[in-house]
Amino acid sequence: MSDYFKSIKKGAEEALVWKQGRKTGARVRQYTAMDVAKIRKNAKMTQKEFSESFSIPLSTLRQWEQGKRVPQGPAQTLLRIIAHDSETAIKALHHQ
Repeated sequence: MSDYFKSIKKGAEEALVWKQGRKTGARVRQYTAMDVAKIRKNAKMTQKEFSESFSIPLSTLRQWEQGKRVPQGPAQTLLRIIAHDSETAIKALHHQ
């Protein structure tokens, strides 16, 4: 068995133990829901405009707004930047 496989196996086993409510050595990241619709509306954009401006698939944006999915990692960071200053975010992304 390769070291790579052993690592994957260990991770899977830790995930199962964690899911059962027991402590493991695994780091767990939990993302909280964001009010994506509010961020978009504060930017004064339609779903289509927001999607195109920030290269977010329209279906993903809709799922975030409906609470079916939660933005994670870089997407949450981008949304925080947009919430803070949407005009600057747009300018930065479209600056050539």
